[in-house]
Amino acid sequence: MSAPVEPPARPRPLDPLRERQFRWFWIAAFVSNTGGWMQNATIPYVVYQLTGRAGEVGITGFFQYVPFMIMGLIGGTLADRFPRRLLLVVAQVLQAAVAVALWAVVATGSATTLNLSVLAFASGILGGLNTPIWQALVAELVPRELLLGAVTLNSTQFNASRALGPFLAGVVIAAFGAQASFLLNAVSFAAVVVVLFQIRVRSDATRPDGTSALAGIGAAVRHVWHTPAILTCCFAIIAVASLGSPLFSYLPVYGDAEFQVTGVRLGLLLGASGIGAVLVAPPLLNLQHRIPRATLLAAAMATYGLAVIAVGLIPNYAGVIVALMCFGAAYLAIASTINTTIQLLVRDDLRGKVIAIYLMCLTGALPIGLIVWGQCADAFGLRATTVVAGVLLIVVTLGYGLAGRFSLMAAEDQPPVIDDVEPAVG
Repeated sequence: MSAPVEPPARPRPLDPLRERQFRWFWIAAFVSNTGGWMQNATIPYVVYQLTGRAGEVGITGFFQYVPFMIMGLIGGTLADRFPRRLLLVVAQVLQAAVAVALWAVVATGSATTLNLSVLAFASGILGGLNTPIWQALVAELVPRELLLGAVTLNSTQFNASRALGPFLAGVVIAAFGAQASFLLNAVSFAAVVVVLFQIRVRSDATRPDGTSALAGIGAAVRHVWHTPAILTCCFAIIAVASLGSPLFSYLPVYGDAEFQVTGVRLGLLLGASGIGAVLVAPPLLNLQHRIPRATLLAAAMATYGLAVIAVGLIPNYAGVIVALMCFGAAYLAIASTINTTIQLLVRDDLRGKVIAIYLMCLTGALPIGLIVWGQCADAFGLRATTVVAGVLLIVVTLGYGLAGRFSLMAAEDQPPVIDDVEPAVG
C-alpha cells in the first residue's frame, strides 16, 4: 500500500527573496522608487511654493499622469514583443535625464509652472512606457508558485519607498533645497541599470507573434472584458485613483496651509502613508493566503475611503498622521490584491498589454481626480473636498458590492494552473 501523497508545502511569504535575480531586482527597485517618490513629493511642493494655489498643483499633476494612459499601452505592447530587460535600461536612462532637467531648472531659479508641467509630462511619458514593462518582468523572476508572494513583496517595496522617499524629500528640501531631491532621484536610477545588466530572463529574445500591434491590443481588450476578475480590478482602480489617490499630491498643501510644518515634520506627513503600508505588509503577506482576494479588496477600498474622510475631518497633525498610515495600509492591500489577481489570471502572451490596460484605468482616472480636487479645493476648501471624495469612494464600494462585482471576482479567486498551451481569446 503506497503512502499517502502529502500536499505541496505552501510557499512562505519571503520565499521569493531566495531567488537571486528577484532579490537583487527588488533591492534596486527600492532604491530607485525611493528617488522617484522624492521627486513625486517635491514637484507639487515647488508648484505650491511658486503659486500658492491648490488648483495649480492639480494641473501639474494632470500633466504628469495623463501620458500614462497612452504610453502605458505602447509600453505593454513593446513588453510583449521585445527584450523587456533592455527596454527597461533605456527607460531608466531617459527618466534620469528628466530628473536632471528638473534639478537644473529649480537650481538655476528658472522654474515656472509651465516648464515644470512640461518636464512632468515628459516624466509621465517615460513612466507610462516603463511601468508595464517593469511589472511584466517581475513575473519572469520567480516560479509561478511564488508569484503571489513576489507581487506582494514588489508592492511592499514600492510602498516602503513611498514612505522613505517623501520623508527624505522633506528633510532634503529643508537642508539643501528642492533641487537636491531631483538630483538624488537621477542618481537612484543607476541601481536598476546595474542590476538589469546582471540578470537574464526568457524575454531577452525578441518575440514576434505575427500579428499587428492593433490586433494584439484588441486581443488584450477582449481578454480583459471576458475575464470578470480582471475587469473588476480595472473598475476598482478607477474609483480608487479618481477619488482617493489625489490626496497624496495635496499633502504639501496640508503641510503648508493647515499645519505650517517643514523639514522632518513635513517629511513625516508626506511619508506617513508609506509607513502605514510597511507596517501592514507582514500581516498582509500571511492574510493573503487565508482571505479571499475579493473580500480583501472590498474591505481595503472601504478602509481607504474612511481614511480619506478622517484626513479631512481630523484637526490636529498627529491625528492626520495616523489617518494617513491607515490610508497607506489600505492602499497596499488594494494594490497587491489587484496586481496579484491580474498576474495570476492573465495570458502570458498578453501580459504586458493587459497590465497596460489596467494602468490606463489608473492613470486615466488619477489626473482627472487631481484636476477636480484642485478646482474644488480652490472653490470650497481642501478639507471639504477631501471629505466628500472619501464619502463618494465608500458609496462606490458599496455599489460595487451590491452590483455583484466583487462576487464575480471571487468566482475566479482560485484560478486553475495554466499549462503551456495558449487558450483561445474569448
